[in-house]
Amino acid sequence: MSANLLALIAVILLLTYFAILVALHVRDTRHHPLRDAVSDYGVGPTAGRFRIAVIANSLGILAMTGALADELGLLGFTHSDYVILLLIPITRLALAFFPAGMDSTRTTWTGRIHLILAILSFTFVYLSVAQLTTPLTSFTSDTVGLLLLTLRWLAAFGLAAVVITMLAPALRPFFGLAERIYLATTNLWFLVVALFLTFHR
Repeated sequence: MSANLLALIAVILLLTYFAILVALHVRDTRHHPLRDAVSDYGVGPTAGRFRIAVIANSLGILAMTGALADELGLLGFTHSDYVILLLIPITRLALAFFPAGMDSTRTTWTGRIHLILAILSFTFVYLSVAQLTTPLTSFTSDTVGLLLLTLRWLAAFGLAAVVITMLAPALRPFFGLAERIYLATTNLWFLVVALFLTFHR
């Protein structure tokens, strides 16, 4: 399978992820986007659709990784870069089957596993965005490069906001917003890379 085709598959899967998440936010009013975690959609009547979104996202990042490896290989990238990229879909797929639950169920063993997997996933995602942006800009146009750099800085802001809102009780009501900023910017980063690889010759 060619790199361009893999990248196109990644684009379709990542757009599917975004479409499902947007639909969940519009149609399900049980959760507050400023306060509640995105993973709360993984519990109750929306669990099936949320799981499909996570699977689509994971497979999309996996396809993008394959396209990147096939198209650019080790030109500015290392084996560890690809290992970290591969760890993202692994941890995210596991997240789909270990829901956090609601009403403080993170104290259960399932909730603890979910929290550990979420921390690992967020870490692997940020490491990929932070480490791959600069080498990627040497292959992209100036416009795409600037977009990737902007998304990298927004992702850094989002991750910092996630950590702060988790640790500061007074800011906990804004955790949902911080998490959504992080998830939106990082997944847009993956989408932009996939689009670039789709048309790269």
